[in-house]
Amino acid sequence: MSANDYLTMAKHYRRAKEATRDSFTRRYLEDMERSYRVLAASEAALEASKKEQAVLDESKP
Repeated sequence: MSANDYLTMAKHYRRAKEATRDSFTRRYLEDMERSYRVLAASEAALEASKKEQAVLDESKP
């Protein structure tokens, strides 16, 4: 999955969280939203690292 896919899932959980009234379920949905946001950030960092590594590999003699 891409970072954008993870962000889409996080938005889905945020909307679900806003629609529910049960505090236990809201907490669960909040945790899921946070987890997907962390995954999105991690995936973005990984992609940036791969791009930088490719540039470094190209510059080697």
